[in-house]
Amino acid sequence: MTTQADSESIQPESTRDSIIEAARGRFLRFGPRKTTMDEVARAAGCSRTTLYAHFRNMEDLYGSLLEGDAEDFIREATVAVAAETSTGSKIRTIIEVTRATYAGNDVLRMAFTGDVEMSLEGAAGVYTRDQERRIIQLLRQIIEEGIREGSLRPVDPERAAYLMFHLGSVLVKREVSETADFKFEDILEVMDDIFSQGIGIPRASR
Repeated sequence: MTTQADSESIQPESTRDSIIEAARGRFLRFGPRKTTMDEVARAAGCSRTTLYAHFRNMEDLYGSLLEGDAEDFIREATVAVAAETSTGSKIRTIIEVTRATYAGNDVLRMAFTGDVEMSLEGAAGVYTRDQERRIIQLLRQIIEEGIREGSLRPVDPERAAYLMFHLGSVLVKREVSETADFKFEDILEVMDDIFSQGIGIPRASR
């Protein structure tokens, strides 16, 4: 006879995913600060032993959820960027994918915006710093490609990517927190114009 513990050990990834999704439901309702490991175990339909076999504590569980969602976001952004042809459209695509991700994923959004009631500062900080590093790296690659192709001036790719990331982050945070003063699309148009005039090479000069 196969017990619940036996079936869970047969498919550990499935069990882990079930626990994470059960935790997501609790986090969205109560936040990770007001969620206990026992409540997650009950919601996931598993034993405490099984839960702790996968996650050491609540911060580990919360961080794993953020990490998985962040991987999905990076993968989506990378694929979307690869489908674009111009440097400007690639940069804009990153910002648009970021906005869509945080608008549709409340757990990520609350970590990104630093919601103290609905996130765990330590784990959220690790996530946001890693996310910043990876997006800046993606932006830097786009800028370096533009410089090689001759569509961008030879600016410092790392610092330009850093600047773009943080400007974009402000726009996204204000948009997803509904505190923006202008329509997101309109602001992106202005940003496109400023960046293209600032680091782009005029067509007549190419």
